[in-house]
Amino acid sequence: MKEDVSVRVCGVQRCPGAEEDVSELVCEGVFKHTADGWLLAYEEPSEAGTVKTLLRFADGRVTLTRRGAVRSEMTFAAGECHTIFYELPLGRLTMELHTDSVCASFDGACGTLELCYRLTVRDETVSENRLTVTLAPR
Repeated sequence: MKEDVSVRVCGVQRCPGAEEDVSELVCEGVFKHTADGWLLAYEEPSEAGTVKTLLRFADGRVTLTRRGAVRSEMTFAAGECHTIFYELPLGRLTMELHTDSVCASFDGACGTLELCYRLTVRDETVSENRLTVTLAPR
């Protein structure tokens, strides 16, 4: 069964030699339980246009897929490293995503997902990140 939810996305990014950058988005989304986990879909505005985001959680692994003005697919699994492609209007970036932790706590359509990860290019850290997604019924 699908449920309409309020979505709060908070991102914290630390780049070497720069101050911490905090961003926050509050929007509406759709949450659905599946046989092995859950799905969350929401849209976010960007300067280049709308981006549709889909989060899938199953077996301790999260896949974040973005389509629209920005295109990317990221896989988060604690202790694992994945090569990711991030397509922007100006071109395509290739990076390595190192997941430090995946923490999820849900009771129905209420709960929180926290992803802690690092992005690297050629073994150089580009940023350390924490993404927190909080859901509440609408």
